[in-house]
Amino acid sequence: MTTRLDPQLNAAPDDIRHIHIMGVCGTGMAAIAGMLKESGYRVTGSDQNVYPPMSDFLAQAGIEVMQGYVPENLEPHPDLVIVGNVIQAVFPEAQRLAELGIPYL
Repeated sequence: MTTRLDPQLNAAPDDIRHIHIMGVCGTGMAAIAGMLKESGYRVTGSDQNVYPPMSDFLAQAGIEVMQGYVPENLEPHPDLVIVGNVIQAVFPEAQRLAELGIPYL
């Protein structure tokens, strides 16, 4: 059985320090990650395929990238998760996001 995301959590909370991006190695998502990092947020990310040039860009920006979509990627719990369009509801990380009830966009 697939746990579904709660639509009421599809909003940014008021107090955000740590943002996690699922699907961070896409060019658009990596650019957003870089801008968020430059704005002072702690940014982490995950992706199935982590390789240059985006992995180099993210490393240079000081953004930790985890390989694969595993539940442990959400430890410690971020304040907000940005879910990329490559993410499927059956991915273990997406399932864990739904279980934890973390706000997402």
